[in-house]
Amino acid sequence: MKLLFATHNPNKVREFKEILKGVAEVEQLNEEYPEIQADTSEEVAAESVKKSAEKHGKTIIVEDSGLFIDALKGFPGVYSAPIHRQIGLRGILKLMEGVSARGATYKSAVGYCEPGKKPLVFLGEEKGTIANAIRGTHGFGHDPIFIPGGSEKTYGEMADAAFKKQFRRRALLKLISHLKK
Repeated sequence: MKLLFATHNPNKVREFKEILKGVAEVEQLNEEYPEIQADTSEEVAAESVKKSAEKHGKTIIVEDSGLFIDALKGFPGVYSAPIHRQIGLRGILKLMEGVSARGATYKSAVGYCEPGKKPLVFLGEEKGTIANAIRGTHGFGHDPIFIPGGSEKTYGEMADAAFKKQFRRRALLKLISHLKK
C-alpha cells in the first residue's frame, strides 16, 4: 500500500517511513496542505487530510503536532510551527523564565483519508517537561527543549530521537492497526 504524506518536512517523512516500514510505502507529497485554524490538532488534521485527498484523488496522510505547555495554558499548541518560526526555542524559554512548573505535552494527530471517504484521525501524546536551556542538536522543532517523561535528556540530546518520539509513534501505531484490518 502506498500513502502520500502531505508535508514539506523531510524529518517527518524519514520518521514515518521508518515506523511504517513493512506496512505501507510512504511517499512525500511535497506541497503545503490546506491547514485550517482550529482549537485542536485533531480538527486541523481531519480537515487538512480531507481537502488534500479530495484535491489529489489519492489516499493521503498528514500530521499535525504541537507542544502544549501547561504554564502557558497550552501555548503554543496548534500554533507550534508558526510560533517556532517566529520566536524560536529561545523565545519559548524566555516565556518560561522564572516558571518552576514546567510540565508540557507533545501531541500528534495523524490524519488519514481515502478519496471520497470520511477522514480518520489517530492521536498520540507524551507528557514531559520543558528544559531550562536548549540542549542537544538532534531531531527538529522543539526537540532540544522537551524532556520526555522518565528521561533526563531532551529529544535533542538523544542521537536516535527521531525514532524514539513516543507521541508520534503512538499515533502511527494506531494508524497501522487500522491499515491491518
